[in-house]
Amino acid sequence: MTAPRYQNQSAERSFAILECVGAAENPIPLAVIVRETGLNRATVFRMLAVLTRMGWIYKSETDSTYALGYKAFGLGRRKNQLETVAHHARPFMRRLAADLGESVHLAAREGTQIVCFDKAEPSDGPPLVIAVGMRLDAHATASGKAVLAWLAPDEVRQLYSRHPPEARTARTITGVDTLLLELSAIRMQGYAVDEGEAIPEFNCVAAPIMHVSGEAVAALSVSGPASRLDPARVSLLAGRLTATAAEISDYIVDHDSRSDSR
Repeated sequence: MTAPRYQNQSAERSFAILECVGAAENPIPLAVIVRETGLNRATVFRMLAVLTRMGWIYKSETDSTYALGYKAFGLGRRKNQLETVAHHARPFMRRLAADLGESVHLAAREGTQIVCFDKAEPSDGPPLVIAVGMRLDAHATASGKAVLAWLAPDEVRQLYSRHPPEARTARTITGVDTLLLELSAIRMQGYAVDEGEAIPEFNCVAAPIMHVSGEAVAALSVSGPASRLDPARVSLLAGRLTATAAEISDYIVDHDSRSDSR
């Protein structure tokens, strides 16, 4: 007996839009989604609004482009990898948050953006500004630059070929060549700093969590008002973050090696 074939046009159109946005390497405009899906422009616009409100799609208010939202970010193999990293990193993050009295965040790159996917808070620390699921431009953040620094220069150029880095504040790096110079310096010192580049008067310092392949799979960071994260404080945080990120990296590699030998 042949199973009945059910159809739901709204669901099919939603998945067509999600697949289109998910297949793009960078955020894409409405016109491209309309062209790639073959759907009516008004329909696509309406469904994007719904998917954005539900968290499956993220819309940039700056240039009105679309990327996968934090809910889509949590699906599939990528979710499994990040959940594994978060699971192993969590005890280290809790210890660091308690020692520093600061909230510690774990973030990963998605295209040209960085997404926060876990956090650890001290019991009596300052209120959080960065929330789980929050997206920011990778080139404007310490976490994003800490991950981008371990890509080959050609990969970075390709990443920004269609969407050049844009200014988010007066301090944001907006040229790919300038960004590459900073990424080279980050590789040398082992950590990245964002001094009001994503949010005015808001600083951040981050260190990469490395995979055995040499890829930075995530970044560990602390952020806060520039008045609290002055240069001396940033220097202290950088040392602690770099050491903790290295501990997490070593622990993950050791755990994976032991798992593979079973």
